[in-house]
Amino acid sequence: MKEQIYTIPVNEVYDTDCECPLCELEKRLERETLDYALGAAMMEPDFRLLSNEKGFCNHHFAMLFDMTNKLALALVLDTHLEEIRKKLSLLSKSAKSLENAKGGLFKKSGASDFNEKLSGELTNISHGCIVCDKINYTMERYADVLLYMWANDEVFRNKFDKSKGLCLKHMKLLCDTALKSLRDNQAAPFLSAMYSKQISELERIQEDIHKFTLKFDYRNKDMPWGPAQDAPIRAIEKISGFIKNDAEQKKN
Repeated sequence: MKEQIYTIPVNEVYDTDCECPLCELEKRLERETLDYALGAAMMEPDFRLLSNEKGFCNHHFAMLFDMTNKLALALVLDTHLEEIRKKLSLLSKSAKSLENAKGGLFKKSGASDFNEKLSGELTNISHGCIVCDKINYTMERYADVLLYMWANDEVFRNKFDKSKGLCLKHMKLLCDTALKSLRDNQAAPFLSAMYSKQISELERIQEDIHKFTLKFDYRNKDMPWGPAQDAPIRAIEKISGFIKNDAEQKKN
């Protein structure tokens, strides 16, 4: 199949030696989105409106704080805090009324009503993250592309078969996407191939982590580590997706 601009990122990550190519795509996408958030996006009104409205999750706030452009981050925080104050101020009259509120035996108390509204608003504020939204949307598009390539490109299908599988998070993403993106006669062999691949790769990972545990027995002190030395981080990432480890933090 002739390579298209939208297939290049997927093809590239399947040329790397990694536990989950979709995690590699997600890492790149996350870094690009964060760089954009404190860079070019500062001059784009639409993005600023979104960042004011939704803000960022704790994980992405931490990553933004680790970046060098503290002024851009401060500007984002300034306008986001202003938006948070506006949202919470809408409850000021209700809060004031609590001072003299009296609850009845069969009537919902003013405190209960206010608490429900305040809790709901705080949930909306704390769960918003424009970086997560961007990543989730784009990863769904990448899943579509991957499935299209698997169904139409024999070369890519061979890459998929020779890969080390996926993390469970991205395996679920492909499961959720397969029946929407592929015809029945394509979805069945894909799901079968993905399942078989994943079972064998999970067995490999468990063999590595088991060997890691055996190395702590003095009787196995001369046993070579082989691929087991970094088994814990690979096992975690195979189960739950990539995490930002110390080596990556130092690199960045």
